[in-house]
Amino acid sequence: MFQKEYWERKALDERRPPEHPVVRQYAASKIEQIRRYVPLGKGTRLLDVGCGNGFFSHYFSQICDTVGVDFSEKMLAKNLMPQKLLMDAGRLCFQDFAFDVVFCHALLHHVGNMDGVLQEMKRVSRRYVVVLEPNRNNPLMFLFSALVPEERKALEFSLGFLKERMARNGLRVVAAFSHGTTVSNKTPAFLLPLARLLDFNYPLGMTNILIAER
Repeated sequence: MFQKEYWERKALDERRPPEHPVVRQYAASKIEQIRRYVPLGKGTRLLDVGCGNGFFSHYFSQICDTVGVDFSEKMLAKNLMPQKLLMDAGRLCFQDFAFDVVFCHALLHHVGNMDGVLQEMKRVSRRYVVVLEPNRNNPLMFLFSALVPEERKALEFSLGFLKERMARNGLRVVAAFSHGTTVSNKTPAFLLPLARLLDFNYPLGMTNILIAER
């Protein structure tokens, strides 16, 4: 319940919109990495689970047929994409194999039943499941996760931990790496040129990216 309140809190009124240049760089650099392994185009049907106010779904919807779901009414109201639904990630109201790609960003460390969510993502995917989560090995991310109760589960989220959880749920990881220095809501806009230069794959990257096949 406290996670629900976290995503409905007043402070989120100041959350950056997807069009903000820092958010654009944050999302675009990761989508570029994903496209190295996952074909995305007009014929691709993609589900963004925990889409929030559209950091990724805004850009995915410019590439492929994208549906976004979230359990926060507040976040969905801020998401301008046309295909969005209020939904629990642990009970996705879609048929089996409904999407080519099922994606989530910074979702799993906010849910109580991670395995249940991964099983649902696998169930509605024809082929790919893509997971982006904080990298606990990054010192700044570790500190943030330790200080904010709602983020604390991310303290476990190394690449090894995430690969094991995906394998446990019958997902074959085909790529796993840590990426980037840009932080969507924290990097000052004036530092964006420098942050852009540092958005590459390295062990202490801010975000763990895992691409799996069912």
